[in-house]
Amino acid sequence: MSFNRLRLRPRRTGFDQAFSLVELLVAIAVSATVISMAAILAINYIKTSNTAKWLAQTQQDVSRLSRLLKTEVNEACLVQVDSPPSTTATPPNSPCSPTGTACSEAPGTTLYLLVPVTLADGSVTYRVISYSPRPNGTDLLRSGPPIASDGSLDTTQSDVSNVVVMDNLVVTNNLVNGNSGFTASVDSSCTTATLQVRYAVPNGGGTVTRTHVFPIGLNFTKI
Repeated sequence: MSFNRLRLRPRRTGFDQAFSLVELLVAIAVSATVISMAAILAINYIKTSNTAKWLAQTQQDVSRLSRLLKTEVNEACLVQVDSPPSTTATPPNSPCSPTGTACSEAPGTTLYLLVPVTLADGSVTYRVISYSPRPNGTDLLRSGPPIASDGSLDTTQSDVSNVVVMDNLVVTNNLVNGNSGFTASVDSSCTTATLQVRYAVPNGGGTVTRTHVFPIGLNFTKI
């Protein structure tokens, strides 16, 4: 009776245990693909994070500008567009009354606010605040009495001109006034301002468009 001998697979020794050239090339190719995909994901994550950060920052800037505009319009007794109001009219033609029978409702790029100021002797004078975009630029500019550290108007100081209050307006042809990211209009009584503002989000985050509607202060509302 005979038995067939079992042939055992010989163990690799020395050079036989190393990877073949084909195996190394495949491993390198797979590793490169994985690294490339990881890099793309990391770059996209960074871009998304930066865009989200800039969008949040823009939203905060929009809110601050909205509060500033609301406060200043509320202090005004008259709002006009593209035509500065008179500050020298005397009773019975108060400066807080629009010239003519109605206020021009045509939209424009400069909003004017007429603000009454009570002096120490009890007399009343008038100051003008204006908001307008820089020509062919992205800045929103404010001119008028400076703002004190407590947020009030410093009417003891001379007017300041073209102070930047927002620096990322959109220059676009889609708004009413052509190339401006800031469009202002008022109602026929010169007591309510409507502002359309389009903001650019940095880092390719698109645009944010807001429409603000602010009435003048209740103490000045005409009946």
